[in-house]
Amino acid sequence: MDADEKPDVDALVVQLKARVERRRREGAYPPELEAEMDAHFQRIASHRPTPYDYEALRVRLGELDHAMGFSPAHIEYGSGLPGGTALHRTVGKAVSRQTAGILEQMHGFAEAIRNVLREMVVVLEHPNAHVHAELLGQVDALMERFADLDRTPQDPLVGLSEVRSRLERLEAAEAARRFTPWFGAATFEDQFRGSKGELRDRYVDLASRLAGCGPVVDLGCGRGEFLQLLAEQGVEARGIEIDRSLVEAGRTIGLPIEYGDAVEWLAAEPDGSLGGIAMIQVIEHLTPKGRTEVVRLAAEKLRPGGRILVETLNPQSLYIFARAFYADPTHDTPVHPAYLEFLLKEAGFRDIGIEWRSPPPEGEPLEPVTGTADDPDQIVAQVNANIARVNAILFGPQDYAILAVR
Repeated sequence: MDADEKPDVDALVVQLKARVERRRREGAYPPELEAEMDAHFQRIASHRPTPYDYEALRVRLGELDHAMGFSPAHIEYGSGLPGGTALHRTVGKAVSRQTAGILEQMHGFAEAIRNVLREMVVVLEHPNAHVHAELLGQVDALMERFADLDRTPQDPLVGLSEVRSRLERLEAAEAARRFTPWFGAATFEDQFRGSKGELRDRYVDLASRLAGCGPVVDLGCGRGEFLQLLAEQGVEARGIEIDRSLVEAGRTIGLPIEYGDAVEWLAAEPDGSLGGIAMIQVIEHLTPKGRTEVVRLAAEKLRPGGRILVETLNPQSLYIFARAFYADPTHDTPVHPAYLEFLLKEAGFRDIGIEWRSPPPEGEPLEPVTGTADDPDQIVAQVNANIARVNAILFGPQDYAILAVR
């Protein structure tokens, strides 16, 4: 046969079959050979891979690509506690560096898995076109990565679990810190602040300071006496209160009171949307950070010309520490009028004025000495001057109100 001549395959097959048959008759093949060959080819056929839907596998890999967006923004820090969202946001900032490191490890690990899976798809689809040693090398590298993660003290899952545990502990501490007494808030107000009628008489003059400033929000409105006074003067106003029992009591008599934290509510309002903000005996309940936040937010939320009115206990009168301040377990610290005036100035308020309110009852301050014929006038004057100074320290006005314009 010439080199360029193509062989007759059919003829060769016929010759081969005839030669096998002749050798079989001559006894060249043992009798069990056919059965063994049949079994051998049956085993080969049974291990032959069935067609696979590689397109479906590619879709799964696409889903993996879409899920590769590891980011701290995907971590939920919500909470059912009042103030819990802010707490989680603060904790989230505090652990952001650790969280970013954990997510970086997880991203690298997922990237390694994705690369191996892609190579496996290609090899399975075209088994004769790739060197399996490369795939085995990648699998070995992946197993080493597994081992590294196992040996690493800051394992991603352990790290995230630790962050979650810390958040849960902080939430529990915050819940324990919140004062939720078994007695009613309305009863407490009657006992230590006065009846509704007494409070209306005490604050009618302050309410007039916000005339024409609607819409006004009364932060920490309590039972709503100040809201009623504003309504009587035709001022559009609503109240925010964190005590649910007081909210329900106010709503029962038709007052527009919402449940919520004063600082969080104010932060959610549009800038320049308010005409007035009132805080009557509230700012002393806030933390130092809460006070600076509420003043800053007030400057943002009030429109130009809007007013803020704050009344609180006067720490320049030592009388309040014996009578008023420690009677309320929810007080944080008193706010010095000079400091509050400073905060308002720094936030951009103007025309800041302080009004001294609620003098101690008659009979509490020291009485001046009355001069007689036997007492020299100079001694009487000096004693009375000293008594006046002591009275100013011990028996100064119990409250002060500060009014400022944006």
